[in-house]
Amino acid sequence: MMPASSRAAQRAAELRLNFDRSFADPPSVADAAPQGFLAIRLDAQHFALRLTDISGLFAEKKVTPIPGADEYLLGIAGFRGVVTPVYNLKRVLGQRSAAATRWLVVAAAARVALAFDGFEGQLRIAPAAIATAQRTDDQAFTNGVLQIGDVLRPIIDLSRVLKALHP
Repeated sequence: MMPASSRAAQRAAELRLNFDRSFADPPSVADAAPQGFLAIRLDAQHFALRLTDISGLFAEKKVTPIPGADEYLLGIAGFRGVVTPVYNLKRVLGQRSAAATRWLVVAAAARVALAFDGFEGQLRIAPAAIATAQRTDDQAFTNGVLQIGDVLRPIIDLSRVLKALHP
C-alpha cells in the first residue's frame, strides 16, 4: 500500500498534467458559445444571416427609388440619419421574383441595406450543428448550412454579397 504523501504527490502530478494539457489542446467545439442567426425567407426558400454580419433589422422602411438604377438597387433609405443604398437580396443571389420585400437588414461591414421577403426569427445554434459545405458556383454567396428540423437554411455570406455589389 502506498503512503498517503505518495498518493497525494501522484494526484498533484496528474492535476498539473491535466491543467497544462488544457492550454495545449485546442478548445472543444462542444464548449464553444452558440452563434446567432436571423432566419429569413426569399420567396419559398429559407436562408440564414449571421448576426455578426448585420447592424440592424428593419420592417416596412420607406425606400425611395432612384431613376435609372440597376436591377439590384431598389433605391435609398435613411437609417439612423445616414442615407443608405438598398439592394434586393433576391436579385443579388440570382433569383427573379415580383414579390414585395418587406424587411431590410443593414450590413455591419458597409453602409448597405439588403431587402428580403420574410423574417422568421432569431436562432442560437451550437457551432457543432453548423455544417460547412464545399462551395460550388451556384453557392457563391453561401458558406454553410443550418438544419433546423426538416428545414435546411444555407447561410448567406454577406462579405461575398458586398464584394459582388462593390467589386
